[in-house]
Amino acid sequence: MTSRALRHFEPGITARRTITGFSVKEFSQLPNCRLPWHEHEHASICFVVSGFYAERARGRDQECGSHSMVLKPAAEPHADVFGRSVARCLLIEILPVRPEPIEQFSRITTRPMLARSPKLAALGHRLHSEFFEVDTASSLALEGLILEVLADVSRAVANESCPADPRWLRHARELLHDGLGDPLTLSAVASAVGIHPSHLARTFRKRYGCTIGEYVRRLRIERASHDLLTSCAPLSEISLRSGFFDQSHFSKVFRRHTGMTPAEYRVRLKATSS
Repeated sequence: MTSRALRHFEPGITARRTITGFSVKEFSQLPNCRLPWHEHEHASICFVVSGFYAERARGRDQECGSHSMVLKPAAEPHADVFGRSVARCLLIEILPVRPEPIEQFSRITTRPMLARSPKLAALGHRLHSEFFEVDTASSLALEGLILEVLADVSRAVANESCPADPRWLRHARELLHDGLGDPLTLSAVASAVGIHPSHLARTFRKRYGCTIGEYVRRLRIERASHDLLTSCAPLSEISLRSGFFDQSHFSKVFRRHTGMTPAEYRVRLKATSS
């Protein structure tokens, strides 16, 4: 059977809502379930609330773990194999009812992609919780959260390094990733790549949409969030290992980026992964 014949295949739907410009559905799959080739009528974002699945699209396989955002264009054929535990996902389809506000995000729905970050994980779980609220403000809250997800993914796509970047700029970015736990200065990075500090700062901001300091903070939050979910290390140890001055500074920055304290993030996201 072709993927076109499976256009309206909707496996395991447990709840659904329609709000302005979006169709939102929760679905679950049993362990080791296999979904044949199918497609969704509209461009979509799938947030993996818990569990795991492997997806094949355009001849490539990608692992879609808990807290991932999986984006696909409209009518994109794909097949899925789920892991050893029950998987719960929130599927958001972008309807063509209101194209104007979505137009600026169109490039993130032109190819299948996977996005992960501490902020996206927190947004996804807020979306999932809001999905089950029934008060008069819940539709507005859902719409705002979805637009925030689209904006954050759009920034992540824009920040991807590409071959067109100067070699020295790619080298500078690699140094930031490699030296994440060490004290970093603009002058030291500029010296290492042979570029004047002001030129490095100006070019980096133009290319990645943020200062080097902001970029490093995001990297440190990503490292810390990984440690929060994969280890039982105390917050003080994680904060120092991730390059923060102390636990208080770590908590303040982490909450500003994710909307949760590190302790809340660990408890909430670990609970959904178990």
